[in-house]
Amino acid sequence: MKLKKRFTLSLKNNLRFIPDEAYMRLYFKAKLHYEPDFENPKTFNEKLQWYKLNYRNPALTQLADKYGVRSFVEELVGAEYLVPLYGVYGSVEEIDLEKLPEKFVLKCTHDSQSTFVCTDKTKFDFEEAKRRLRVALGRNWYWQGREWAYLDIVPRVVAEEYLDEPGRETPTDYKFYCFDGKAALVQTDVDRFTNHDMQYFSPEWEQRGDINHEVSDHEPTPKPENYELMLELSERLSADFPHVRVDWYNIGGKPYFGEMTFYTGGGYDPFYALEEQPDKLDRELGELFVLPEGSDSNRNGALSRQVGISFAGDSDA
Repeated sequence: MKLKKRFTLSLKNNLRFIPDEAYMRLYFKAKLHYEPDFENPKTFNEKLQWYKLNYRNPALTQLADKYGVRSFVEELVGAEYLVPLYGVYGSVEEIDLEKLPEKFVLKCTHDSQSTFVCTDKTKFDFEEAKRRLRVALGRNWYWQGREWAYLDIVPRVVAEEYLDEPGRETPTDYKFYCFDGKAALVQTDVDRFTNHDMQYFSPEWEQRGDINHEVSDHEPTPKPENYELMLELSERLSADFPHVRVDWYNIGGKPYFGEMTFYTGGGYDPFYALEEQPDKLDRELGELFVLPEGSDSNRNGALSRQVGISFAGDSDA
């Protein structure tokens, strides 16, 4: 993680004294340059802020947890879509490098920044990875953007199989923006740590040429093999939620589940559009995002919606 990003994380962590809504309004205005309307939200980003303040479905804590979500995926669509797991650790001291294969991935289960990829153990700086993971384990990700789902996640580290996509340093991400179980947009991220290329497509895999993200200046991402299967699985996993983004990898034509994200970009993504409509996608997705009723000022932990699935607690390291 770059020094500037680490400084930003530390700064946000030290702003806990600012109430959630006040913090979110300030950060929203700084990032998106317009005053958010939390009482009558219309744009996607405004509704994500409302989601953070009001949507208290207890299932979100498990599903935002990169380890806890695995049992949900296994139950709904099958364990064959999970990335093989080598270990789950409550502290970095539990990680035994000798027991891990030549290639692997270490990542925290409670945040979105702490991922370490090893493709050669002889060159992997394990001590540096442990140092940074130790810091991450002591950080509650909730305070970075006041994203409620992260508040009570048990911090852990998982070691997973390294997914090797030919011709790529890191596997391509396929992100499905779903609303009440229906995909509306697909985002692709290619080589996100090096020559990053982000593009948007319709669910029918038609490139959205009206969206011009600042890093997208490449040929269209090829439609992956078994794309329709990823689409179907995403809609099944998202069926009980007003909104969730379901992420996948596709290796050799086989889909592998990545994660479920309830607050894309923390609700501060500008969605760069062309010409005279800079907020086009923000408003388009906002129209599709139907907020649950009966939760307009619910900030005391009461449920705004329940899913029809029983979630088992899973806090073992």
